[in-house]
Amino acid sequence: MKQLLLVPTLLVMGACVSSAEFDRDQAYAKCESISQSTSRDRCIADAIREAERARARDTARQAQLEENAERRELGREIAGAEKPD
Repeated sequence: MKQLLLVPTLLVMGACVSSAEFDRDQAYAKCESISQSTSRDRCIADAIREAERARARDTARQAQLEENAERRELGREIAGAEKPD
């Protein structure tokens, strides 16, 4: 029984990739056709930085959305609106 649970767990864990690894892979794929090594390295570095900035923007946006939702919920509670169950 334990082996039946172990196999899917190992498959899922093996498929997990960190965001940094994903960004590097994407950058290499984007820039691999550049033959000059300095230009290719700069392209990779730029692509990784842009991915990090995009991820940071997404994180900030998600945090802002959650903050807005909490503020609206608090406003409803203050106004006496019933909370749906």
